[in-house]
Amino acid sequence: MFDQQGRGRASLSAVRAMSDAIRHRGPDGDGFYAPAEQPDVALGMRRLSIIDVDGSSQPLYNEDRSIALVFNGEIYNYKELRRTLIAQGHALRTDGDGETLIHLYEQYALGMFDHLRGMYAFALWDSRQGRLLLAVDHIGMKPLYLCQHDGMLRFASEVKALLTDATVPRALDRDVLDTFLSFGYMIGEETLFAGVRRLPPGHALIVEGGQARLHPFWEFGRDHVGVVGAREGESEESILGEVRDRLTDSVRLHLRSDVPLGLFLSAGVDSASILVLMSREIGASASVGERVRTFTVGYAMPTRDNELDGAARIAAHFGAQHQARIITADDWWRGFERYVWHHDEPNANASAVSLLLLAEETAQQVKVVLTGLGGDEVFCGYPSHRLFAEIMRARRGGGEGVPALANALAVLEPYYPAMKRFRYVGALPTYLPRWRSRFLPRDEALRRTASFDGLVMSDTLRRRLYGAPLRAAWQAAQHKERTYAALIGRSLRYDVDDAAQALVINTWLTGNALLVADKVTMAYSLEARVPFFDPALLDYATRIPAALRLRANKYALREAMRPLLPAEALERPKKPFETPILGWFTHELRPRIAERLLDPGARLRDLFERPALERLLRDHFSARAPQVEVIFRLLTLETWMRQFMG
Repeated sequence: MFDQQGRGRASLSAVRAMSDAIRHRGPDGDGFYAPAEQPDVALGMRRLSIIDVDGSSQPLYNEDRSIALVFNGEIYNYKELRRTLIAQGHALRTDGDGETLIHLYEQYALGMFDHLRGMYAFALWDSRQGRLLLAVDHIGMKPLYLCQHDGMLRFASEVKALLTDATVPRALDRDVLDTFLSFGYMIGEETLFAGVRRLPPGHALIVEGGQARLHPFWEFGRDHVGVVGAREGESEESILGEVRDRLTDSVRLHLRSDVPLGLFLSAGVDSASILVLMSREIGASASVGERVRTFTVGYAMPTRDNELDGAARIAAHFGAQHQARIITADDWWRGFERYVWHHDEPNANASAVSLLLLAEETAQQVKVVLTGLGGDEVFCGYPSHRLFAEIMRARRGGGEGVPALANALAVLEPYYPAMKRFRYVGALPTYLPRWRSRFLPRDEALRRTASFDGLVMSDTLRRRLYGAPLRAAWQAAQHKERTYAALIGRSLRYDVDDAAQALVINTWLTGNALLVADKVTMAYSLEARVPFFDPALLDYATRIPAALRLRANKYALREAMRPLLPAEALERPKKPFETPILGWFTHELRPRIAERLLDPGARLRDLFERPALERLLRDHFSARAPQVEVIFRLLTLETWMRQFMG
């Protein structure tokens, strides 16, 4: 915490309580900094020992102890940085990675970020300058939450740490609630906790002289120090070879660890690519007989795409030591309760609950796990990459659209849920909202496309379900347009194809997927590493010519890895990781869902119209109009409010 008013109110006991609240993130030790001569600052941390296990206790200091640092994460290129810093005259006392941050700051000031390959959230106190520096890595793999209240800046890796202070309000921000109900997660800096925000990825917050300012140091598509893209006229073969080499180097760095590590394995090309490179690296450097440990999650009931068999075959192909976690509906429900608590802010991601349960089992075997997250975002594997680009091309100047035609198609909104159950309409419910988006203003079309508006939430459902205060907040603030428009504005600085990719990264990835990866693994003191987001790989991949980068089904990645992977991983069609909650929410879990949402004491009673909620559940349970996504979001919100709003 930092007292911006200079009244010496930073409290070591308060920071200790904050640290205790997130003990699961670092059970191996703690550390604190609260100098008596500078009572405006107090820092604390929990340590998960990965590198230099017996050393590198935090806080870390420079030579004269004028700079103190606490941080969460890993700096993967720390060995190379150490050599450079020592040659520049710096004296490093540990063999760990965190100490390099202090000396990079001394050497380069805010230019330090151009030298980092890693994931991190850190707080650095420069006592000579009276400066506090907070930072989050380029893509947001490690979160940092901020709360400014009564002149005091509090910050932590999880919101629950901020809430240990009784003076911090526990209040729902109704003005942004529709964002969660629309997307199932929050976008941008906002959270549902009033007064709490996330430090944006690729940004530092500098606080000094009673003032705070944001310093952006990384942004998708921007030229960064050392970035080299594909050369003009470079052959496809050469580009694909460079992709393979950069991913190989990233995996090599991500394997730096003094404790056991493994891999979350699916049946797809992303995690299979990480597996083959891990196997080659470990095989070249490890003792005879050491194998990669892989972990997969699946279900006790069949789904359209159960990962279990395919993942087992890929693991066997590379001689991995494989383990699977089988989940039942009861397992999922118990995991859901814990997931809501560990995620802090509500996030309706059904597969994240499964990953939490997988992390629980994985943590019994290893302390670090690599994942294949990022293949789709880096190599344009989602249909939205092409849909967003199509919308942007159609309305390059923003445009007002054709409201009359958009409104005509909106008349069909109430019937979309019911249409899903009729096979003879095929994909019509999917295409109707897409057709409608063609006649909307650009920003609204992009927002509705990204949130599957019409298929999940819709204006019709909002008007019926939202209580008067929430409906007024939605209609008056329309914050979602402002927030999304700001993200679109940032993204549209680039070519249309790049802008579409930037929009996916700035919304789905940073607001959902990366937060989930951090929260579900750290819940069990397990560190997740994501090789696809190494800056050297990411910066190069985003500069591959669009004609190659945007070819369907992650063409550039698949072709780059074709010499190393079996046909099963390469030719598997693109499919989402599916959790069977439609069946569970209709049958096995139906009584628990109804009991929670219709409880007379439910927290949702002040937000939603009871008759509309009853109708929503009745239509879903009868299969007349399945609305599993909306019900899951309401269930998540109710559970979150019970846990965090008192």
